[in-house]
Amino acid sequence: MLQALLDLVLPLECAGCRRAGTRWCRRCTRALGHLAARGGPARVAPDPVPPGLPPTWAWGAYDDPLRSAVTAWKDEGRRDIAQLLAPLLAVAIDAALAGSGWDDGPVLLVPAPSSRRAQRARGELPLLELGRRARGAAPRRPGEPRLAPALTVVRAVADQARLGQRERARNLGGALAVAPRFAGVVAGRRCLVIDDVVTTGATLAEAARALREAGAVGVVAATVAATRRRRGDAATRAR
Repeated sequence: MLQALLDLVLPLECAGCRRAGTRWCRRCTRALGHLAARGGPARVAPDPVPPGLPPTWAWGAYDDPLRSAVTAWKDEGRRDIAQLLAPLLAVAIDAALAGSGWDDGPVLLVPAPSSRRAQRARGELPLLELGRRARGAAPRRPGEPRLAPALTVVRAVADQARLGQRERARNLGGALAVAPRFAGVVAGRRCLVIDDVVTTGATLAEAARALREAGAVGVVAATVAATRRRRGDAATRAR
């Protein structure tokens, strides 16, 4: 009865195809399975590769219905979709740890920070919560990764959505730093940066720079998805 009343006020719709009556429909479940069957998780890289990009693994391609699900989760307040995305990020995290040979010992999971404008608009840090869920869903390993929101935005940046590769690199250059309270935590540690989507790689490259400057001894990255690049689809090929 409670669910029926909630549906009258906030009607349920599938985050993938907007079909009414369900948060995630069977058709989108099958479509997501087809994305998984394409070969993910895989090591990915945009084309061109930005300087300083850490080795990066993604669960799959940034195609529908995953594209729509990420948009609904991040920009439309559909935090319920985190339960769908977290296991995908967990798979990418596990692939990054295995691919880097980081099977044991301490590793920090570091969420890519949102801009101050995005934080004000959303009133929360959705990637931090997604990281918590993914950490809980990831296979257990010796020296289980510790979630550490160590990165912070130290200057104003423009919205990245409509920027190209060069513009994103200029926009983010020098924009991130390790927060002072995490300086002693990052120094001497291996860090795994997590994000929802890798597009040009500018965010991950800047995050890696900030972590290395703070003394991180190794940086890799994991994302839910990677966009398909036109020049040979390099963003979705294993390297």
